[in-house]
Amino acid sequence: YQLLDRMSYQRFCQLEHSLTVPDRNTIWRFGQSVGFDGAEALFEGVELQLRQNGYIARGGQAIDATLVPAPKQHISKEERAKLQEGQSPDWSEAKAAQKDTDATHTKKHGKSYFGYKLSVSV
Repeated sequence: YQLLDRMSYQRFCQLEHSLTVPDRNTIWRFGQSVGFDGAEALFEGVELQLRQNGYIARGGQAIDATLVPAPKQHISKEERAKLQEGQSPDWSEAKAAQKDTDATHTKKHGKSYFGYKLSVSV
């Protein structure tokens, strides 16, 4: 359906002329003649072409990284050095409750952020 409906799919598959695009029955019959389900035979052919050109199909994997902002922390160099050594700075209990020592700095598209990176892989 997509090959017949979308020019971008036709260009990607190098089938610019819709008259040369096989319909679903042709694909199904082709699969039966080689001993596979037609769609499975088509996908195996595409995977073979991708591998020959140095690409690997990732099996439909989608990865999303979202930045979750956190309030910026004002920590002195001495306090930061103690944190990096695994020690806790000389903060009162109230001040320590207000400090987020797990958040980090990062850049995305040239803009700085402070917080957490939340990654999801499907």
